[in-house]
Amino acid sequence: MLFALALLPLIARAQKDLPEHKPTFQGMLILPVELGNPRFDQLTAPLGELDGCLQLPLFKGLGLGLGVKMMWWELLQHAYSQITTTGEARRFVYYGQVQYAHYTGPITFYELNAKVGPGKWTWDCRSCNTAYVQQGLHWSITASYFVHASDNLAFGLSIGYERDASDFSPAVIGEPSFPGYPDRGGPYRFFVFGLGFSTRFEKSREEKW
Repeated sequence: MLFALALLPLIARAQKDLPEHKPTFQGMLILPVELGNPRFDQLTAPLGELDGCLQLPLFKGLGLGLGVKMMWWELLQHAYSQITTTGEARRFVYYGQVQYAHYTGPITFYELNAKVGPGKWTWDCRSCNTAYVQQGLHWSITASYFVHASDNLAFGLSIGYERDASDFSPAVIGEPSFPGYPDRGGPYRFFVFGLGFSTRFEKSREEKW
């Protein structure tokens, strides 16, 4: 009991010395993995996703953000033996975000966030007459962990889940069905893994002096 009481001042001081949350910009390079849609995997190869978000803290780690993300996929030329499929697929999203961030030590913090906003898919199949465009609501949830390399710059890892209120279907390649397959695709769902940075808009301790 006495030992615990003796530790209380040290714990309080450690909490007091933790960095404050400041306005930040976060950027992520993300690898998406499609879930439960074998025809999508057969037709495409992921090129990656970029995500950038401006964040504003509000109260005790809670905050809001605004951002954009862009995803690219390559269409595989010989996905189906009956037709030639070449081109690319792109998804563009601008979103609002709610996040909670918490420092676990002087140079480490984690963040949980939820994003929602309108998304637009563009399938540019060069064997089709025109590009196929889909629009629908996008949402995602993400967990990240960061380590500061300097006062205002941190690098981290993230994992998450994304979903769009649009369905992948044979229409993306201008066909009534996927040649040789009875199924007709399904919703866009992704597991995502990311590497990125978080930079705070504040003078470093060296600059303050």
